Amino acid sequence: MKIFKVKYMLMLAALVTLAAACKKEHYTDGGVHSGKLDMNVYDFLKSRPFEFDTIVWILDKTGLAEEVKKNNITFFAPKDLCVVNFLNRRGGAKLDTLSVEVLRKAMSKYIFPNVKVWRDEVPFLNNTDGGGVYIKTVLNDSMLVDSPLREDYNGVPQAGPKFIRLWDPNGFAYTRSRRFNAAATWPENADNSTNPPKLYNPWVSSGNIITSDLQATNGVIQVLNGTHTFGFPFK
Repeated sequence: MKIFKVKYMLMLAALVTLAAACKKEHYTDGGVHSGKLDMNVYDFLKSRPFEFDTIVWILDKTGLAEEVKKNNITFFAPKDLCVVNFLNRRGGAKLDTLSVEVLRKAMSKYIFPNVKVWRDEVPFLNNTDGGGVYIKTVLNDSMLVDSPLREDYNGVPQAGPKFIRLWDPNGFAYTRSRRFNAAATWPENADNSTNPPKLYNPWVSSGNIITSDLQATNGVIQVLNGTHTFGFPFK
């Protein structure tokens, strides 16, 4: 009888653990993932201060917080680490010494009103100029979203997960390159066989979006990799 009770208690504990696991939030760091949230974009960012408290501060400081509270938006969410990269690119500048105009211009590149960008709807790289789609920011500038071809998986061609990327087209020196190297310097020669040589800027790309299609109550959130440099500096 005691053995039966112990087995029963272990089974009950396992069921409780499974139920708790099913209630875990949809956000995961480090892989392509999607899920539905019970909060708007701004509240989601505030709910994760260890990753986005600096982003929230910039949104509040620049007056763009109200934009990410509006309906039918897509926010490509840079992490706080992205801002650290941005400050390091400026010689270790302090965030509170930068003008509101500089911060507003940089943050605006991630906010897209009146559109929901879903991963599966973004075109793959499939033509000579790179493919992808252009979308308008909250300040009416153009940004580019595309998807690199799927990688092979377990020997099956192009069976890997689909990723999307955000680009600042103003950083394309000649034609954009698919390479992303956060440690590279600008400019670099990607292909010397052309005249003029094709130059690429590693900072104009977000790299692969690591967490995609988070469905907030007012729009879509695409979370950027921490290797990205906030603001897409290309000089």
